[in-house]
Amino acid sequence: MGISILEQVLQLLRSAEFQADVAYPGQKFPQITRTVAAVHIEKVDRANMTVTLEVNIISPAALGGTACELEALRATEVLQWDGAVCIQNGCTYDGSAQVYVVAVLATYTCVTEADSCTLGPGFRIYINDIRQPFAVAFAEEAAFDHTAVYEMGEADPMGISLGSRIWKITLEEHILPGSPEAAEPAGAFELKVQRDAATEMYYHCRWQSIRREMDRSGLRRIRKGIAMAKEVA
Repeated sequence: MGISILEQVLQLLRSAEFQADVAYPGQKFPQITRTVAAVHIEKVDRANMTVTLEVNIISPAALGGTACELEALRATEVLQWDGAVCIQNGCTYDGSAQVYVVAVLATYTCVTEADSCTLGPGFRIYINDIRQPFAVAFAEEAAFDHTAVYEMGEADPMGISLGSRIWKITLEEHILPGSPEAAEPAGAFELKVQRDAATEMYYHCRWQSIRREMDRSGLRRIRKGIAMAKEVA
């Protein structure tokens, strides 16, 4: 049983440094002093296997409507990269609460569990059980240590001995503007690739190189390393 799609979206927004919580917390709603994201399930369409969440970006009136719109745009980009089909509505003003509000509708292909949702790249990446929300590509290459086998007195090898095997791994991420980079693991780590068909686990991993490219669309980070063992479940 995976986490709910509601909790998945909350975790994603928090990883992008939004102050995010459920829209109906079952208690008195706090006074808004900074921009926040309030999330709730708008509708579930079981016939089409989709669930739509409404993410309300709420800003104090003192910050102005433009600040609210820009934060909503950032939230839309974060959710879009997670595989949601997003619609961002216009900014409205709530005079009683003295806040600006922009609603973002994010539709996922799933039922209720996050593990059944169709994500943008078609997979999830975890490092030491921490989700890497901006992963867009992953590659693996098995590398073998082959050794020539010689017979006594022969100059030419008689065969090849298959030695140990390692996996060369490459993780590519597109980190949106204003979003933090995930902290690098200290020492060896475990990496999990979760797909609909199978889950692949890589053990005793270490990064060997990290490449960072920045442009107007954000930060492109490519990490390459090795894994000493692999399991498929």
